[in-house]
Amino acid sequence: MYQRVMAIIGIISDYLADEVDLFEQEEEIVDDLVSLGFDFSEIETAFGWIANLSQGKELNLHLLDLEPESEFQRHFSLEERQSLSVDSRTWLTKLRQMEILSQVAVEDIIDQAIMLGGSQIGLEDIKVISTMVIVVGHLDTVVRERFLDFLENDQDIVFH
Repeated sequence: MYQRVMAIIGIISDYLADEVDLFEQEEEIVDDLVSLGFDFSEIETAFGWIANLSQGKELNLHLLDLEPESEFQRHFSLEERQSLSVDSRTWLTKLRQMEILSQVAVEDIIDQAIMLGGSQIGLEDIKVISTMVIVVGHLDTVVRERFLDFLENDQDIVFH
């Protein structure tokens, strides 16, 4: 089910890229997803995940009371290492080291990825999850623009 939910989230992220309001056009989007062969339970899981994107943000802000200049280094737990591929963890670490994302944003992405429950979340999946977390869950437009610019350049490097 994880792969099908990830496919739905990917399709929904395409709607977001086209600046479609998910909640105003939810019925049409659901109809499109059903016509593509997705079950209502899979669609509900994806929309539920998207609706909860900002819930962990406040908790992570309080847990990570870090100085901006600190030499914080993230160590992945056993569960995170089992769920996130090496490429996914490396990519997230790179975004943090380049200061594209704050540590709080990285924690939000990891939390949301683990919540989806995939057995091995690969690089492409973590990019989709990251995009959804940043675009839907973060109100900071500077972070959003910096991330989307990086992602666009990252895709250019991959495809050219």
